[in-house]
Amino acid sequence: MRKVTDSMQMKKVLAVSMLAATLGATAVNPVFAQTPVKQEAVQFSQTTFLVNANPAVLRTIQGASGTTLVSVRDFAKAIGAALQPAAGYVTLTLEGKSVYVNPGAGTIAASSTSPALSSDVKTVNYTIFADPSALVEALGGTYEADADAPAIATVEQLTFVEHAVWAGGTRLIVSNSSDNGREDYLVNAANGKYELLLSSAGTSDLVVSPNGQNAAYTDANGAVYVIDLNSKESKQVSTDSSIKNELQWSQDGTALFFLQGDKNSIIAKVNLADGTVSKVLEDKVDYKANLDVSADGTKFAFTVNKQPKVTADSNVDVALDDVAIDAAGTEAQVYFYNAAAADNKPAQLTKDTDDKVFIELSADGSKVYYVSVTADDASIGKAASVSTAGTDAASTSVFAQKDVYQLAQGADRLYLLTSNDDSSNAVYEVDALIGGNKLLAAISDSVSEIIVSRHGHLAALIDGQLAVSVNGQWKNITQ
Repeated sequence: MRKVTDSMQMKKVLAVSMLAATLGATAVNPVFAQTPVKQEAVQFSQTTFLVNANPAVLRTIQGASGTTLVSVRDFAKAIGAALQPAAGYVTLTLEGKSVYVNPGAGTIAASSTSPALSSDVKTVNYTIFADPSALVEALGGTYEADADAPAIATVEQLTFVEHAVWAGGTRLIVSNSSDNGREDYLVNAANGKYELLLSSAGTSDLVVSPNGQNAAYTDANGAVYVIDLNSKESKQVSTDSSIKNELQWSQDGTALFFLQGDKNSIIAKVNLADGTVSKVLEDKVDYKANLDVSADGTKFAFTVNKQPKVTADSNVDVALDDVAIDAAGTEAQVYFYNAAAADNKPAQLTKDTDDKVFIELSADGSKVYYVSVTADDASIGKAASVSTAGTDAASTSVFAQKDVYQLAQGADRLYLLTSNDDSSNAVYEVDALIGGNKLLAAISDSVSEIIVSRHGHLAALIDGQLAVSVNGQWKNITQ
């Protein structure tokens, strides 16, 4: 179950930071002294290109035929190609494909002996400029010379994203609906290159193991599968047919915890070695949700929603919907269960009338974090915590300076998506151990979700597009 509520759904617009190429002029390389090159006094321009869905500013000049030529060095850096000077020419290599630029002959070719793909090459102030369309073609990419922003694509990227989770720190699993059910892809966090991982129907969301190497899911019959994210091979690990919701990995990767039954009445776990299912908590309380498990696998946080009371006049046809619904006391309440405790009973930690979403149990099981939301339109969402030490503990404010839309946990940090001003939202980091917070980024006012890995890697989902945070800057990895 994804921890996003309709009440917090926002517009989807992400302001992606521009990747600025602030490079100095290329220095003279001794290699090129062997091939005299005519130097021209030409004024450089700064042109914005879309490189694999991200804006990049590259130095450009006008070629002899009126085409825009791009700095070879800037181009190589923008696409992540290796740049290697050799005797009389320079080579750009990207994922096994190369292009050769000969500044003396003024040509671009697929190899040192191949016919020229273009003769649009100039050297200005010891900086080589070349036709970007020929460079991209030789490297197996595509180039679109749009008047507003020429587009360079060297990696095929997904064009839409519905859901994403981190799988380690270098890739994400992206899930999209398909005509036959759902398709899950592995996406490279550096450049957006993707590959199909799983095509399925009636399966649950993939839940990634702590080591980032496997993912678990259930089929429509409740059977449990684990897929190896490297070999992409799925293995059935349990044939138990009970309903299993909200799968959670144990820290050591040997078991999966889940909510069992059509009313989520039981907390159970499946042993991955032999597929056996055992009950962890069966307290006859229905409608548990937002399950989270401590690192040692003995402590559990969850919410319970009571169902509203529905009454109807026995003399009135029920088809007329003439019923009275009393929703008092149905607000979600936070519960905590310590399986190792002697009394073996869950404790209700909250009793207030606020709604509680984005439940996160601290790694040691000492606190439960959540976002508190009231029905009052004038109020704001607040990040709060409650101690698991006793049922009389009052909740403590964690962050209340701005409206909190989402809370996620990773690497002993809490990450908050909040309001900022009239035109932007913000991402804050809160130290879960010692407190205190800091602003990580001011972003567009309508990000739908931030995605946090176990180690604190950040991504954001917006308008069907996925972006990752790289050194404080947001980079698109899907179209």
